[in-house]
Amino acid sequence: MSSTTRRILRWTRKALLWLVVALLVLAVIGAIYQAIATEIDERAYPPPGEMVDVGDHSLHINCIGHGSPTVILEAANFGKSAWWVRVQKQLAQTTRVCAYDRAGLGWSERGPEPRDARQISSELHTLLKGADIEGPYVLVGHSYGGLYVRTYADRYPEETAGVVLVDSSHPEQFTRSPKERAQYEQTVRLGAVISSLTRLGVIRLTNYYPAHPDLPPHQRADRGLQRLNAPRGHHP
Repeated sequence: MSSTTRRILRWTRKALLWLVVALLVLAVIGAIYQAIATEIDERAYPPPGEMVDVGDHSLHINCIGHGSPTVILEAANFGKSAWWVRVQKQLAQTTRVCAYDRAGLGWSERGPEPRDARQISSELHTLLKGADIEGPYVLVGHSYGGLYVRTYADRYPEETAGVVLVDSSHPEQFTRSPKERAQYEQTVRLGAVISSLTRLGVIRLTNYYPAHPDLPPHQRADRGLQRLNAPRGHHP
């Protein structure tokens, strides 16, 4: 090996080493930025509802209106209670309606794995009991939320007055063909990548989840409350 080749290899190794060091430094700075910015957001915009202990973590639920049966709003994948604000206000004119944040989303704390329909429906059941919200409930599920309310209704039929599916995902949506399974796996991988970027503050910097300008200020602020596991999504 010539001296020129050795010199090139030596400089290449040094360049790679400095690149790794620079990326680590940026990662640390990003993580600190994300933690501080989230803390500031949480102080400036406290949860509009109440935080309820469901075991080893707490979930946020916001109920308004009066009447029966109580309507429970289940958001789409990556969705939050804030996204229901306009629907919730309309429904509250005739009955009681509650929107909540699944674990790791919005104002809710991180929850245990796996984030599947059974785990999520169990947490919702515990949340409703802990918040003293009496059933039976009309469960409204949007997209992925449709899978969760179907599971809830199946497990707790005596607490379910009705189920409303809004552009709901199908229980076999991701298993009926290899193409659909591949799309599901791609979504899972994307969620894992976005989760890592969230931890490093990249999602906040890039405004990856912009809030709709027509939302009230408090709900618009919810976009910034990206918990560490918020973008991982949930599974059927």
